[in-house]
Amino acid sequence: MSENKFKLLKADIQFELENLNKLVVELEALTASLNGTPGFTELRAMGSILHDFYCGVEKIFERIAFAIDGEIPQGSDWHSQLLVRMGSEIEGIRPAVVNKVLQNQLREYLRFRHLFRNVYGFAIEWSKLQRPVNLMPEIYNNFQTELTHFFNFLDAVGENM
Repeated sequence: MSENKFKLLKADIQFELENLNKLVVELEALTASLNGTPGFTELRAMGSILHDFYCGVEKIFERIAFAIDGEIPQGSDWHSQLLVRMGSEIEGIRPAVVNKVLQNQLREYLRFRHLFRNVYGFAIEWSKLQRPVNLMPEIYNNFQTELTHFFNFLDAVGENM
């Protein structure tokens, strides 16, 4: 991979991080406007934001898997495989993109994304949303920190080319 490709990968990741930040801001505005337990409209909106959040995280993972690892996992469980791979160091190729704690936290968002795509919106329950909604700003900050470490790896490799 050339130095330019590392720079392009970083730019793509930074673009997605900006989009993820917009989702965090959007969710914070939505939750700040609530009076008590959210109604069905707010639950649908929160579900959509959580869904989009994990899809954005996964876009970043896909770009890394394609650009650095050389492939994106295949098969019916590729989403789960991709998350596992991003929490693993690939010896001689790259460090883990996220630590194990964050990997496990992101698994909850992956499960929710699957649920959101496979149930009717009226079936979304606050009890299932409350934890991921409340944690999303912290998860985003941790994800951003982990990607900063990953950027340091990309910079070091790029300089040695």
